[in-house]
Amino acid sequence: MKTKTLVFGSIYFSILAAVTLVGIEVLSSFYSPSWPAYALRSIPPVNSFPPGADLPAWMVAPFNSWGMRDRERTFAPAPAGTVRTAFVGDSFVEFQPLRRSLPAAVEERLLKESKKVFEAVNLGISGTNLRSYYYRMRDVALPLSPDSVSVFFFSGNDFLFDGNFKWEWLPRLVDESPGRSIVGSVMPHTNWLLVNRLRLSEVLNSNEPIEGEFATLQQLVKEPKEQALTKLAQHMKRYYYPNVPEQKLREILSRGNGRLLDLFATGSDDQEYLAGWLPNLILRAELGPDAYNSITTRQQADAKVEESVIGATLSWLVAMNRLARERGVPFSLFIIPAGGVDRAFVDFWAPWPHYFSWYLHCDAMHERLVQALRGTDVPFVDLRPALEGRVDTYRKSDAHWTEYGQSLAVDRIAEQLRITLKAKLD
Repeated sequence: MKTKTLVFGSIYFSILAAVTLVGIEVLSSFYSPSWPAYALRSIPPVNSFPPGADLPAWMVAPFNSWGMRDRERTFAPAPAGTVRTAFVGDSFVEFQPLRRSLPAAVEERLLKESKKVFEAVNLGISGTNLRSYYYRMRDVALPLSPDSVSVFFFSGNDFLFDGNFKWEWLPRLVDESPGRSIVGSVMPHTNWLLVNRLRLSEVLNSNEPIEGEFATLQQLVKEPKEQALTKLAQHMKRYYYPNVPEQKLREILSRGNGRLLDLFATGSDDQEYLAGWLPNLILRAELGPDAYNSITTRQQADAKVEESVIGATLSWLVAMNRLARERGVPFSLFIIPAGGVDRAFVDFWAPWPHYFSWYLHCDAMHERLVQALRGTDVPFVDLRPALEGRVDTYRKSDAHWTEYGQSLAVDRIAEQLRITLKAKLD
């Protein structure tokens, strides 16, 4: 009798648990986006710029139903005569402040030059990293049946400091890439909701929202410079550095004759916008100088490069190439250098040496990664030669390409894709 009761109880609780989990997933589906948006973004698929600022039309144009800065796409096979490429990366692929995303600019170029219809699907998501690229490529890009996949690695923030690619016998319970987690594999809507509400993704974890901050700062930069610098110092003291004297904060932010605020004057071709994270990072570096952020020469930067970081990063890039090869899809990796290749960028940041130290470090890591990639079978393009020696290719505030910088990159990317897809484009 005991055995029967135990068996019955086990079956009952198993059914109850299953029904409960199904119910949770159904309820979660009402508060989370549909496929594939829930596999791509950990925030609702809307533009990241808050209302209340006077922004160009392309920066506030609605994203597609996948949450991408792109026109609507489907998973149906590309029409006959159409060559499809998926672009995977972070903000360099998506970048809203430029008139066109990188895939749109490359698509436009190749449509003019090729005999076939070419489409570049934008799977670029700001604030994501190399791990996200891998699962985005596996779970979304490759199911699109593309003729090729292009991955964009930015040397400014894509290096991995904590772990090589490896098969996980026990996946994570929850992860922003649902295909990497236990919950995400069976309850993807619930996984998305947990990541979103608990702020478990990289972009949510690194950005503590201050209500109305973006709009406030856009109004601040329109005021006379001295007054604006004082108000900026007061803002940073109130929300970020309450224990630091306001005078000290103002001294740091005012360096270079207040050139920081000059960046945000209206009317420039590459309008830049002040966001709270920028003065925060500047102040953090300048207030807390240490051996790591006091690099002033390339030799010092080379000495600080950790082989474990290069090895971990390389392992994920090799894994992506292997994944594409197993699916029979040509793979192209583009390595984007940080802003230190632009002399105007270097000169601008001279008054903040501890902040600029990071770019010296990124430059050294970039070169070390390129050397390591040469010892693999990963097909890659180092975009540094296309940008080095030119000026005003990088925006000073957010360190992304200017319109000019993007155009140089597009030239090289389109050239490489013409080679990769020659048989299909001709």
